Amino acid sequence: MAFCSAGMGDWPETKRCIDSLKTTSRSFGMSSTELLETLATYITAVYHQGTGDLDQALNMFQDPKFALPAAKSPVVTTIDQLHRDLCILAALNTLWILQEGSRQDNDRNTVLIEKLKPFCENNSNRDIQTAFNLVVATVPTNPPAHMYDVKGYLRAALHGAGVTANTQFLCITLNVMCSRFFSNVVGDQAEKSAMAASTQAANSGNALWRSVADGMLAQCYEVQGKNAMARDTLAQAQVFAQKAAPGSSSPSS
Repeated sequence: MAFCSAGMGDWPETKRCIDSLKTTSRSFGMSSTELLETLATYITAVYHQGTGDLDQALNMFQDPKFALPAAKSPVVTTIDQLHRDLCILAALNTLWILQEGSRQDNDRNTVLIEKLKPFCENNSNRDIQTAFNLVVATVPTNPPAHMYDVKGYLRAALHGAGVTANTQFLCITLNVMCSRFFSNVVGDQAEKSAMAASTQAANSGNALWRSVADGMLAQCYEVQGKNAMARDTLAQAQVFAQKAAPGSSSPSS
């Protein structure tokens, strides 16, 4: 339930589930297994990331229990595979957090992406492949990625999201494409792209991405000269922004 709530961006419910897990474990005298501890640490780090406590999230994602194993080390059991996947996800989240403000270092980004490639490019889990494609399409590197490579990563992410019917990834991919290729562009294609991103964000049910998508749609309307529609859509984006991050004022916060 904590993971489901986190996927929807419902952080109070995520925290309630995490606290409930800890209380229940103590009440019933459950012996904590390594896998349960790893899952609990990961979802707690996700909670801190989602609520903006990036220092705490980064500290937890970089816990030694999430150290990536040797790329060619054997995966013998389902538990081994789950642990490796959590290590990959922790590394991907770490990479995204490191793009915030003064943390960003393009040389370090390049090193981390190269380290993740052997684990992600041909991973049996298509959603991990999609997450990696989104990362390499959005994270700046040294040297910068060629535009045709970026387009290729986004096409792969779009296809992967479709294959697994992952509405969250489909939402993120369409929003990234809209931001990357149609920001401040006048024309029907730009408006269609922004509308598609907004529609998919609504389908995802995630308040954060609804605020981002509607913020971009409002900007698109403004560029097209549709000022009344821009104001209405921006107001809607701000409502979702407040829901996703109480106290925020920017629709893309």
